[in-house]
Amino acid sequence: LFGQASREGVRRGGLSRDIMIRFSQRVSNLCSFYRIIKNPRILGSFAGLRRFSDASTVELTLPALSPTMETGTINSWKKEIGELVEPGDVVADIQTDKAVVDFECQDEGYFAAVLVEEGSEHPVGTPVALLVEDKDDLAKAKELAKSYQSSSGAPAETAAPAPAADSAPAASDSKGDAKGTYSGFPLPSAAILMSRHNIDPTSIKPTGPKGNIVKGDVLAALASGSYRTLPEEVVTTTETKAQPKATPAPETPAAPVAEPPSGGRGRGFKDIPLTTMRKVIASRLTESKQTVPHATTSIRCSLDAILALRKSMKSKDVKPPSLNDFVIKAVALALKEVPEANVTWDKKVGSAVLQPDVDVSVAVATPDGLITPIIKSANTLRLGDISKTMRDLATRAKDKKLLPEEFQGGSFTISNLGMFGINQFVAVINPPQACILAIGGGDDLMRNPGSLDLDDPPTAGDLVKSTMMTVTLSSDERCVDQACGSRLLSAFRGFMEDPFTML
Repeated sequence: LFGQASREGVRRGGLSRDIMIRFSQRVSNLCSFYRIIKNPRILGSFAGLRRFSDASTVELTLPALSPTMETGTINSWKKEIGELVEPGDVVADIQTDKAVVDFECQDEGYFAAVLVEEGSEHPVGTPVALLVEDKDDLAKAKELAKSYQSSSGAPAETAAPAPAADSAPAASDSKGDAKGTYSGFPLPSAAILMSRHNIDPTSIKPTGPKGNIVKGDVLAALASGSYRTLPEEVVTTTETKAQPKATPAPETPAAPVAEPPSGGRGRGFKDIPLTTMRKVIASRLTESKQTVPHATTSIRCSLDAILALRKSMKSKDVKPPSLNDFVIKAVALALKEVPEANVTWDKKVGSAVLQPDVDVSVAVATPDGLITPIIKSANTLRLGDISKTMRDLATRAKDKKLLPEEFQGGSFTISNLGMFGINQFVAVINPPQACILAIGGGDDLMRNPGSLDLDDPPTAGDLVKSTMMTVTLSSDERCVDQACGSRLLSAFRGFMEDPFTML
């Protein structure tokens, strides 16, 4: 059919004969390649398909679900062992640096083995599960999974710690080793803790590399009380050998020793590990403070007109937009009025990039950290649409249901802490963006509503009570200097003090 259509096109002069010849050759090459890769032996050894010919096993690796994702956590598995998996099926929920994303499988087969546990964090590219083409190969895949565990250093399911000897262990040498179940070295901080609390090293479960006891192992044992103490004879002998003989001092009555609060085991505590999101936030903001020249500019805005407008809408049984919605709209319109502030910084090229669209990121607090969902083309949206979009994004952000494109990107960020009673603060720029606006709460102040005239200072009768809000702009001095930032803040104040221009 293609050849017939081509001949018709050539006859009518609509297609070039040379183009058609080259196109036909490429189609022929593709067909030949397809016939070659249909061979199972070639397909089994094709590295890009991650296929093992011994048990027709497909290896699923942890994917990079966002541009900044380096590690991921398997929150939950959605498939059971032996269950059929088809292309497009969700096999797991993965916690990325910003949200929980579905892991869609692109292969077909039976879910054969899980290589990593739920809740464990691993680098991108780590094998996490196995699929088999034939259900009869599930047993072979199980044996293959054991080899993965042994090669990665994970403990086997049947492994159990050897029972500790009843007799007293020998005194530890300079390495801190003793007769027991471990053969590694306790790290210096762990050895000091064990010596201080008279702990038997063989009763501590090591989790460090090569079987070493780390400080966290000793702290965990102290918190739970699951450890043994060394006999007094061993401690006395060790101290006697270590200390030189001295003239005995006159005996004095010993002061009573207070009992530790936890039955002699020390105070309990709990280590709270960083979430993936907080690790990424810490890394990016540390980089920002070290590499981005922050310039800060502040301005006060009157909220009287917005508060009066919201009060009027409530009196008419109309649900008004929130103050945050007015802020988003005012920022979007100010960026459209001062487009040179709507830029991002390209560190590869070393220059500013002017953004054609006003995409405003709004910081939302979640239990795992801050996330910045984006209201795209905010300058073109009505206040009601901004309010509806913001509520939807904030709800799904707290439920970890945002899509990557809904929180990655943006040209400007807003961080509002006014609802927490914060009057003023300075926010850290989120690269590659060049600006972030910190919104404080409103304060009742006395101000002169007219223009400031140094030759005619205001009197007490000229001052009126007003609700004022302080905002602080942090900008990248390389592309948005303080002069540009001042123009942006002046435009922002104009929209906030005359909200009818935003309707």
